[in-house]
Amino acid sequence: FSDLYTLDHPSPINGKYQGVCDEYGTLYTAFTRALGIPTRFLSFTMELPSGNITGHAIAESWNGTTWVHSDPTWNVFDNPQVYRAAGNDHINITVYGDADDSYYTEDPNDPTGDGILRYEDFRTQILLGEVPRYN
Repeated sequence: FSDLYTLDHPSPINGKYQGVCDEYGTLYTAFTRALGIPTRFLSFTMELPSGNITGHAIAESWNGTTWVHSDPTWNVFDNPQVYRAAGNDHINITVYGDADDSYYTEDPNDPTGDGILRYEDFRTQILLGEVPRYN
């Protein structure tokens, strides 16, 4: 979907593409893992104040005790209630795992075959439902 969005919505900033949440979440996950910080990629659906349902992608990093919320798209850290404060409801979270960000490009477990961490590389999906700290 992000590819179609890119084609149909050029950025107002010099006409350059600015990215969408799953790309920001993927980059954040790759960067923090490269720094040795355990990080997981999450997506969720939420009900907007209008009643429409939308999706969003974020990440959580492990601080040694708990998973800490991080949203590079909204520029918010350690504040999972930000979505409720914006009037959203019924936030259903899915954790995506088993991402292969290996540099070995002939790895049969790398679905895109390019050795780069991409959204499509997150294969395992675990539905957490309406997690209390987000709802």
